[in-house]
Amino acid sequence: MNLTRLLEAADHPLTSEDLEEINSTSTQFDSFIGTKFSKITPEEVVAQVEVGPHLFQPVGIVNGGAFAAIAESVGSIAGIVAAGAPVVGVTNSTDFFRSVKSGVIVATATPVHLGRTTQLWRIEMLNDDRLVATSSLRTMVMRD
Repeated sequence: MNLTRLLEAADHPLTSEDLEEINSTSTQFDSFIGTKFSKITPEEVVAQVEVGPHLFQPVGIVNGGAFAAIAESVGSIAGIVAAGAPVVGVTNSTDFFRSVKSGVIVATATPVHLGRTTQLWRIEMLNDDRLVATSSLRTMVMRD
């Protein structure tokens, strides 16, 4: 993940070329689950994940841990941009509403609280425009 580009997003909107670079240099984990960021601003981060067998639990639906991981990735990117500094996850609480077997999961992170040292993010995950999970992610800002 291009941390420099993300830190710059706190001061000016990212271009489509910036998003392309961030997606092409994503972490191995985000690459494995297929996270693709489509919007990154200090107020909102949106990403999509294509559903496939790599996300399934034994009965063929997306594993709950995959939703928590998607939320952690999207919320952490949101936290970095909002703080203009690296952040780390402190807590991640995810609630599940509907099972997902196919399609795309669209995750949107919005701030609930942006403090100097901690943040709280709400991440909503949709599949076919239906709410399937929400997460509450608390992050800690790692300033020098």
